[in-house]
Amino acid sequence: MKHPDTKEKILNAALDFFSRHGYSGASIRQISRAVGIRESAIYNHYKSKEEIFLAILSSFKLKTISKEILSDDLLDEVINPDKFLKTFARRLIEHWNKPGERKFIRVLLMEQFTHISNKELSTTDYLSELREICRLIFSEMVKTKIIKPLDPGLLSEEFTAPLFLIRTEYLSSDDFVDINTVYERANKHVEFFWKAIRIK
Repeated sequence: MKHPDTKEKILNAALDFFSRHGYSGASIRQISRAVGIRESAIYNHYKSKEEIFLAILSSFKLKTISKEILSDDLLDEVINPDKFLKTFARRLIEHWNKPGERKFIRVLLMEQFTHISNKELSTTDYLSELREICRLIFSEMVKTKIIKPLDPGLLSEEFTAPLFLIRTEYLSSDDFVDINTVYERANKHVEFFWKAIRIK
């Protein structure tokens, strides 16, 4: 019988090894030992290391940012755009600071442009939902004349790219980081960005 918790343990252990050793450096033997099962038992749940890796990618794609960040209370703050953008950035940092997210971004950065099962890993795919959310937000701000009449797609890129850079600099390792320093960096970016797009 295939226990869901065993499958989850396999994925968690695999993510840990992939994030430390890369896809090619991790083995089924290491994963099985970490989970506490026989190597052959893994194949009752996944056909190969490749299938485990693809299952991890799929699980992170299902964790939509909109559900994690865009709560009703935050959306109510759109009428106060500078506060909205700061809260949005802070919640994004909180989401990215989760242990699983920190491991996943390391995997993504290490394996970017690697082809696994004819699938090329790229940060572009991973950031597509965030960019689209921001594009829609800025589009609405332009329509309601909260900000200058600029291209929402470009605004989305300019807003998210520095935040992602902050993520790769501070939240892509297991090393201790003062999260308040990260929040401060994000806030400075938002303040600079807001001054550039607001209607004075």
